[in-house]
Amino acid sequence: EGCESLGPGLPGNAAMSEYWDNVALKDDEDRAVQSLRLIHGDIERVAMVGDDARVNRGRQGPYRPIVGRTGGRRVIVRLAGHDAPVPLRSLGDGARRLFGVALALANSRDGFLLIDEAENGIHHSVQHSFWRMVMETAETNNVQVLATTHSWDCVRGFSQAASELSTIDGVLVRIDRENEKVRSYEYPEEELKVAAEQNIEVR
Repeated sequence: EGCESLGPGLPGNAAMSEYWDNVALKDDEDRAVQSLRLIHGDIERVAMVGDDARVNRGRQGPYRPIVGRTGGRRVIVRLAGHDAPVPLRSLGDGARRLFGVALALANSRDGFLLIDEAENGIHHSVQHSFWRMVMETAETNNVQVLATTHSWDCVRGFSQAASELSTIDGVLVRIDRENEKVRSYEYPEEELKVAAEQNIEVR
């Protein structure tokens, strides 16, 4: 079983490189690329380039260390109508966050994925599509997703996606502190749908 976690920050190149190696040339690769098209519909292909070696060709033998520099791999994407690929980071934080979540879902097959502050980097207009992608991929890969958020836009996007996907269970749990005690309140899909439609605060 897999168990992965994503913090509130953006995934680094090292993490995405490891995730990518586990999905390359598989169906999960296609799903990860599709996730990027939620915010950049002109993305055609994605690749991981570079290596982890810290050497180059020089005069002191066939290879010598590069002092003060690090190697590493990075994600590049090909955009429709552009000859040269561009780094994923040039497309903004949302693209990196989406791609990281999609890759983490693929690497959590038959296990769990924890996402802290799920709204980070994801524009409010994409929250609905984002959560549909998360839920559909989680169902395909048999992943249970646990996510935290402080964003009403994130909650609304989650509730809309959950109400549309009848075969997938989605539950919101609000945690409050009352007189030094921690209490939880559960909102099933039906209540979430009403709350989202009428802008009822449930955070």
